[in-house]
Amino acid sequence: MDTAQDSDTKKAPRVNSIPGDKLCQNILFLSDWVKVQEETADSDCPPCDIATIAPWYRDLLAKKGYKEAAAKIDALAEGEHDVLEVAEVLDEVRESIQDDEETKSELLTYDCMMQKYEGED
Repeated sequence: MDTAQDSDTKKAPRVNSIPGDKLCQNILFLSDWVKVQEETADSDCPPCDIATIAPWYRDLLAKKGYKEAAAKIDALAEGEHDVLEVAEVLDEVRESIQDDEETKSELLTYDCMMQKYEGED
């Protein structure tokens, strides 16, 4: 049973939006999205495909000259990490991009695609 104190310590999901993009408004931070998916989804691991966008992040960041950020993502491939860990690193890297709205918007587009994708039937 949740106590009032427990409810107070739960954080509201953090969100981002891409200005001018009607589809990509109120996109959750990936780590928050993973937590929501793990709590509410019917399948075994709905956010497991998050590993799909990690190389997209890495490649874009390397192309744009963010070599340290790209290396941080590349390092994820060197060990076993759960989905939440990968999401936290992607969030951290995305939020570290300052004064480059174009790159940040491209990264948010990947987040949006991940969250809006409904799979194939």
